[in-house]
Amino acid sequence: MKDIDKKNPFSVPEGYFDGLTDQIMAQLPARHTETAVKRTMWQQMKPWTYMAAMFAGISLMINMFVKQPQPLDLRADADIEAFYQYYEDQVSNSIYHETVYVDETLEY
Repeated sequence: MKDIDKKNPFSVPEGYFDGLTDQIMAQLPARHTETAVKRTMWQQMKPWTYMAAMFAGISLMINMFVKQPQPLDLRADADIEAFYQYYEDQVSNSIYHETVYVDETLEY
């Protein structure tokens, strides 16, 4: 290592860096200025809407997967008389609808 000279073997011509910047700038193409495009309200709000939907979806998935389902006890709040009354009303309305509307449409 001692045999290697510590002198820099490279040299730069005199005044080389003085005109270098001007030469490089002359070779560059002209600068184009772009006009700003007017964005609509939806284009401005779209990222925020997507982010809100993402967080809502994550929240729903967490609630669905983390919560333990409660066992369904049909006897707890069941009022059998109210159920039978509701069922009877539905059947009677269905029969009335069939006799009034369906029979009339079949007559030509």
